[in-house]
Amino acid sequence: PNAFARILNHQNELVGIVNNFEYLSFNIGATLMSWLEKYDPEVYQRILEADRQSSLRLNGHGNAIAQVYNHIILPLANQRDKITQIRWGKEDFRSRFGRDPEGMWLAETAVDYPTLEALIEEEIKFIILAPSQAERCRLLPIAEDEETEWHEVGGSQIDPTRPYRCFVDDGRYLDIFFYDGPISRDMGFNDVLNTVDNFSARLGQAIKGDHRPSQLISVATDGETFGHHKGATEKCIAYAFSEQFAQYGWTVTNYAHYLSICPPTWEVVLKPVTAWSCAHGVGRWQDDCGCAKGGGWHQKWRRPLRDSLDWLRDQLITIYQETGSKFFRDPWLARNEYIQVLRDRSQDNVENFLLRHRLTELSSSEKIDALRLLEMQRHALLMYTSCGWFFEEISRPEGVQILRYASRALELAGEVAGIHLKQEFIKRLAQAP
Repeated sequence: PNAFARILNHQNELVGIVNNFEYLSFNIGATLMSWLEKYDPEVYQRILEADRQSSLRLNGHGNAIAQVYNHIILPLANQRDKITQIRWGKEDFRSRFGRDPEGMWLAETAVDYPTLEALIEEEIKFIILAPSQAERCRLLPIAEDEETEWHEVGGSQIDPTRPYRCFVDDGRYLDIFFYDGPISRDMGFNDVLNTVDNFSARLGQAIKGDHRPSQLISVATDGETFGHHKGATEKCIAYAFSEQFAQYGWTVTNYAHYLSICPPTWEVVLKPVTAWSCAHGVGRWQDDCGCAKGGGWHQKWRRPLRDSLDWLRDQLITIYQETGSKFFRDPWLARNEYIQVLRDRSQDNVENFLLRHRLTELSSSEKIDALRLLEMQRHALLMYTSCGWFFEEISRPEGVQILRYASRALELAGEVAGIHLKQEFIKRLAQAP
């Protein structure tokens, strides 16, 4: 719907088609992008073209934002997995959009300070969070010895109309945007998108009357809100972008562009571990925290599922390290760069990859084992995809799917290293009611 949003006049006649992706900031996961690339190339190309067009319009800053590769909850990942997820997300993005990403969308906006450090390490410039994730903020001191007053904003009171700078212990920083929570909720759950007048009026309520030179109105919602969860809403935003906003003198920008013209003048400190869809930090992905309760369901299965997968991950680390050291100069660098093979499995590309990373000349069977090891690690990452914990019951399709990934990782460990972990894994998993 967003790639070909139809604009109708009052007589319901078609007066134009808008590519909403030219105006929306967006991130799309590698799974969906790969599917579009193969099965709906027309929509896929419209999305890539939209990023190019927005770059031209906004001084080189495109609308597309990278994503943590397979939607894992980064604060619950170990350090190596954090880095691989970010690098794979960046490389998948680069191979499609032909540029380095400036920002990254974190799965469920889940964040903690080690995650910030990993993002800074990997040269990500900004992220987007929920207003509830900020703890306090202040005007950035101009001089080193200047002290400015901190404002406590832990109850979602942070002003979302400006960017903030967030520092880690060593003085490096990442810039953060907070979306407008009430408007975002209204877009998802109320009638704000029924007409363009409703939408514009609701956004207009967020305009501050303090005569600042510029302010940002930023909202975040699921892409499927437009034309899927809510029919015809893509038409509403298409008309707003192409006609209505300009009449109000509003500029449609994106985060990277806004940052380039209005760098942060405020600093923020985040709460220790948070996500936008759990009131208990990141409990939703590891504990019976109360999120997704109701209808007689409980989530006592979440902790055993998380513990079983963590146990399996740690066993597979040992197998990968020991067996991989026979094939690769640096097994973990090989894993970080394996995304290049995932994007192009042609024989030439696979051979070049092995040539770059091999320790010595590899026989045909050793090449197969080396690739099996990398696939084992890929499935070990995929088994942490966040939706496996999100809902009410472990036997839903999402829970079954992450266990299919775990099962494939187990199978590959047996094939390549002769180490069979399945029975022990099932014994641990049996703790999950």
